[in-house]
Order: sequence, then C-alpha cells, then structure tokens
Amino acid sequence: MSKAMENVTAKTEETKAEKFVRLGEYRINKAMDAIGRIENLANRSAYDYTPEQVEAMFSVLESKVAEVRTKFTAVKVKEAAAFSFGNKAE
Repeated sequence: MSKAMENVTAKTEETKAEKFVRLGEYRINKAMDAIGRIENLANRSAYDYTPEQVEAMFSVLESKVAEVRTKFTAVKVKEAAAFSFGNKAE
C-alpha cells in the first residue's frame, strides 16, 4: 500500500480524541510560533512603538483567547421543544 493510502486509512480510523490531540498540538505550536514573532517586535533597536500600540495588540490577543476559551466551556443551548397549544381543538 502506498504511503498516501496508509495516511488516508490511518485518518479514517482516527478517533475524535486522537484527532483533537493531533490538531490541537499542531495549532498550538503554530500559535506559539506566531506569538514568538510578535515578541520580536519588542526589540527597541529595530522598532519604535507607543504603550498604546502595545496595549491595543495585547487587548486583541487576550480578547480572542477569552472568546476561544468560552467555546470549550460553554454549555450547548438545548433545542426548543416543538410548539403546542396543549389541548387539541374540538
């Protein structure tokens, strides 16, 4: 079996928990790399910035992290029951 076919077969057998771990690790590592590049902007010999600009950057980042966190802790809204008058018209 070719390498590509093995990869497709492995992914179809992957559980939801395994997929979460695989994608979570990949995406968190990419986010950490991106944050590291933001960290490079703190170099005063290469960049000039105001405290307000720094606050704006961190405000947006913190807001987005808080928003994503709520997605993991939010309770799903129960679907509304079908409407009924209760008593059938006679």
